[in-house]
Amino acid sequence: MQHALNRRSLLQFGAAFSLLPLTSPAVTARPYSFNLFFDFESTQLTAGAAELADLVARQILPIARVTLSGHADTAETHPERLSYSRGNEVLKYFLRKQSLARVRFNVVTSGTSALLVKTGPNIREPQNRRVEISMEM
Repeated sequence: MQHALNRRSLLQFGAAFSLLPLTSPAVTARPYSFNLFFDFESTQLTAGAAELADLVARQILPIARVTLSGHADTAETHPERLSYSRGNEVLKYFLRKQSLARVRFNVVTSGTSALLVKTGPNIREPQNRRVEISMEM
């Protein structure tokens, strides 16, 4: 009788173990995030931002999902429109690269709702003028 219980326990353990994923949590997909910064009231990529965009572009796999989230600081006029234009500018820059032709991009605008550095109204803060590139691979 003891042998039957051990065999049953072993089968239950094996069945439960087979439901576990084969990959460890460290190997599963995790999001990556990068920031490209812009000049005041500008949607044009600076030279430094373009260099970083090139480095990021080399890391994006064709199966990646990339979100470009535009942001503005509280001193800029029309922050919603400006932040969306910044996201679209980065999208256009990426789409000029043949290796990114099959990547799924999404452009969203955050305006001043997700400030990196909390400031009062009409305060210029360079770190808030950005496009956040988030990707899941």
